Amino acid sequence: MPTVLIVDDDAKYRRALTAFLDASFDLDVIADTGSGEEAVALAGHLRPDAAVVDIAMPVVNGVEVAERLRAVLPDLAIVLVTGNVRAVDPGLVEGLGNATLVAKGDPLPVENALRTLSRRPS
Repeated sequence: MPTVLIVDDDAKYRRALTAFLDASFDLDVIADTGSGEEAVALAGHLRPDAAVVDIAMPVVNGVEVAERLRAVLPDLAIVLVTGNVRAVDPGLVEGLGNATLVAKGDPLPVENALRTLSRRPS
């Protein structure tokens, strides 16, 4: 069962996404945080299979958090979420490797992206 780390400064969104993903039978949220720096530390310790990262994070933006996560866990599946998909350069997402971009809001596309990315061969 793929394990998931959720990184978003919106605690309400983290709780809602965690509850939604925990209700699935094949994804396990092992941690969540509102801090990019804490996310990198958690990833190094817990070694999740996937991470959901909000692009609009304070202090360190989500793309930079994703790059730091990738440095710690090269095979990590990364789902970037944002309220404005069109404002994100697709090249940034492609440059991360095993990553995709999903509109923030409905949790089902996030769940589907996690499943798809987690099944890709390394």
